[in-house]
Amino acid sequence: MLNHFRLSLAPRALALALALSTFLHIASAYDCSAHPWVDEAVKHWFKPAYKMARTSPLTVEQSLGKIANITWGDYFTGKSMGILYYNQPTKAYKVRWQLLWKHNEPHKPAGMQQLMERAVAAHGADLAAAWGPGKEVKFIFGTEDFPITWPDQQLRVPSFQMCASPESPDVPVPDFTWEKYNQAQYTNTSWWEVKRLLTHKAKMVPWRLREREMFMRGDAGVGYRKTLMPLMHEVQVNRSDIALFGVRVNFHTTGFYVTDMKHFSLLDNWCHRRYLVHTSGFSYSASLKYKLACGAVVISFESKFREFYYPGLKPGVHYISVPEVERDELLKTVAPRLKKELTEMEQKYTEEPPPMAVAAREFATSQLSPDALSCYWYRTLLAYGRLYLSEKASDVPEEVELPAMAGGRRRQLQRSAAAALRLGRALLLGDDEGS
Repeated sequence: MLNHFRLSLAPRALALALALSTFLHIASAYDCSAHPWVDEAVKHWFKPAYKMARTSPLTVEQSLGKIANITWGDYFTGKSMGILYYNQPTKAYKVRWQLLWKHNEPHKPAGMQQLMERAVAAHGADLAAAWGPGKEVKFIFGTEDFPITWPDQQLRVPSFQMCASPESPDVPVPDFTWEKYNQAQYTNTSWWEVKRLLTHKAKMVPWRLREREMFMRGDAGVGYRKTLMPLMHEVQVNRSDIALFGVRVNFHTTGFYVTDMKHFSLLDNWCHRRYLVHTSGFSYSASLKYKLACGAVVISFESKFREFYYPGLKPGVHYISVPEVERDELLKTVAPRLKKELTEMEQKYTEEPPPMAVAAREFATSQLSPDALSCYWYRTLLAYGRLYLSEKASDVPEEVELPAMAGGRRRQLQRSAAAALRLGRALLLGDDEGS
């Protein structure tokens, strides 16, 4: 009789276990609606790729082949392929990697893959809900400083690169610096640890004691810095900086890959300043996130090379936007405008930081989190999957289509899961009314 009881109990226990598993999975699923900028950014970055795909004469596999073999002269750009595959036991998608062409530094693909693996682990079941089981989705990502594809290649899919530019349909994704950034010089250079340090420093150093200066460190021999930094060095040496900008200027080069340590400054020392200047580097510069986290007023000379999260930032809210112009125009129009804005801030905010500095720090703290980056990757893969899984070019929609964020749907699923849990418990206890 005891054996009979055990046999009758087994399917009920299994039902409860399945219901509990479903409930725990849904209850623990992260709600991406906490990061509304993500969908805005994904739709923005995929527009050129969708436009190109709709008129592409190529198949997806032909497009991946062309991307894999892109060269700059005789140099094959560093690339790896990610392969998303369905895992039956977990009923979720997982990812594996294939090296296509050697990357210029091994820590770059390692850092990017770590972020992608974290995202797929968090949202593999969400991808299964969107795509169904049994699919295989391939994508290519690179670690060069520039996008690598162009509209006239007429590709069905873009590649994923570390930054975007208006000329390319490539889609920007988080680069390696989120996991490892040797130039920061700390013993742990991951963004997650450095962000803790910077946000703590930002709160600890009162605004009234911060240096009233425009501050920047970086390689003076690349990008727009070749125009800006010599001028800034000149005005700080001849002491015309306050007359031009209303505050002191503190600009120094640190050389290529921080080879000149004379004026090197650890990132948390940047948080001692009120005004941090940002420019492009060789192409983009990964340093913007650190300046935001310092809770300073960021002055950004706008570049065409942009990182994935830039659409989440609003000029005048999170930073001061100024154009990249030549020396004469900089002196004639940019300097007077900055002087006016900074002088007004100096007069109005003597004890507490301006709202712009607070908004910058808040964005870095809450919107550049591990969960936010995983959400960005998840939504990016959904948009990419729409291109990859379309049978023909004409099936690609004109607009980037993404399902609703998880907020309301997640709450509905949680209610369903809770009902399933109650049913499983009723089955286990033999309560027919529970069913």
